[in-house]
Amino acid sequence: MATVSVRGWGYAEESKVGAFNGRFIYLNFILAGLNIDHAPIEVLERVAVPTHSLKGHLGRLATYAGGGVILSTCNRTEIYSVAENAEVGVRQLREYIDAVAEHAGITGISEYIYTLTGDEVAKQLFGVTAGLQSIALGESQILGQVTRALQAAGEAGTVDPMLSRLFHAALRTSRKIRKETDLGRNRTSVSSLGVQELQTTLGDFKGLRVVLLGAGEMGKLTARALRRYGADDIVVASRSMNRGNILADELGAPQVAFEDITEAIAEADVLITCTASTDSVIMVDVVKEVIDTRPDRKLSILDLGMPRDVDPASADVAGVNLISLPELQAKSVKSWEFREKAAAEAQDLIDDGIRRFKERLMGINSEPVIKTLGARMEQMRREEVEQTLGQLDGLTEKQAVSVEKMTRSLVRRILADPISFLRSEEDSGAEVVQKVFALVEQSETEHELE
Repeated sequence: MATVSVRGWGYAEESKVGAFNGRFIYLNFILAGLNIDHAPIEVLERVAVPTHSLKGHLGRLATYAGGGVILSTCNRTEIYSVAENAEVGVRQLREYIDAVAEHAGITGISEYIYTLTGDEVAKQLFGVTAGLQSIALGESQILGQVTRALQAAGEAGTVDPMLSRLFHAALRTSRKIRKETDLGRNRTSVSSLGVQELQTTLGDFKGLRVVLLGAGEMGKLTARALRRYGADDIVVASRSMNRGNILADELGAPQVAFEDITEAIAEADVLITCTASTDSVIMVDVVKEVIDTRPDRKLSILDLGMPRDVDPASADVAGVNLISLPELQAKSVKSWEFREKAAAEAQDLIDDGIRRFKERLMGINSEPVIKTLGARMEQMRREEVEQTLGQLDGLTEKQAVSVEKMTRSLVRRILADPISFLRSEEDSGAEVVQKVFALVEQSETEHELE
């Protein structure tokens, strides 16, 4: 049987190669990432990973660090993985993020990268999945984003089984939080938060023309928010005519081709962008051209893209009010009182979810040792019973059965405490039991005989 090591937060996994053939090695959960709280948007957008390029990134991540899950949203890019050596694994994740940034034409971002190991990785993932770190507190869109990130890693073959279990546990806990706390009643999304901010600036949407550029998931959420806040003149534009047509039909709104976007903006009061482009789609020259055709009419722009859809220099054009994700993040942070209350309500459920996951993890780690221990004790019991019964004459069959039952019961009672100890949260439980019952030596002997 194999040797198992269980220490702190991580798990033991059977290795199939090299000197560890048939043995168990210890792996740690690790994370490296950037988010909108600690990195300028100019940096964050350069390491953002759009859905359409996720497969390629996962392949390169496997080369750099052996794999993992890439979670890239409007306010963060984080990489979750496992490593036998946490320090080496974290360094590899940092190197991968640096390489992504350098490929995008930006260097020197190390100061913005944060790293976590062990139980801190679980806490981070559970908090992110619950929406506690979203721009719009508790928004449910993050559930889909985490699910798709895990699914993509699974399809690419880059997610470790235990890392997958951790993600599933975080998703289960997130759903429970939404069901049992005020977060579930908070229907705010990033798009609705942005529309609210526009309404604060503009007042009533009634009578204002809104051009909505982007017809994906974010576009649909934004369109619904606009309708809720009274927008009655929406024009849909998309780089994909098919998707744009579907959203336009849903809204009962006109659609314009992306090639005609400049003319459409010139007739609008509001432009909202939420594309999945990796580069700006609305350049400052376009914005200047629009303003020049209508110098007495202001233009409000809400940029929900990550990376940004609108050239940030557009904010300097007279008559333009540009709102992007950093402004929404700043507004969200101001509601710290509600955030703290919601986080406190959710934290107990998060702690319970992590505890349950850790118990399952410790149980999985301990099972090989438990099986080896049980086999060793059963072998000893059987040898002793056979030897004893062979020395006793005149025993009836019923008496022999009684001896058998008694010895089995005795072994179960002897093993009860060690097994309970193994399945507890004791970090060194597996190692201690292996040494006390000499299981390591037996395991190594078994491998020599194979």
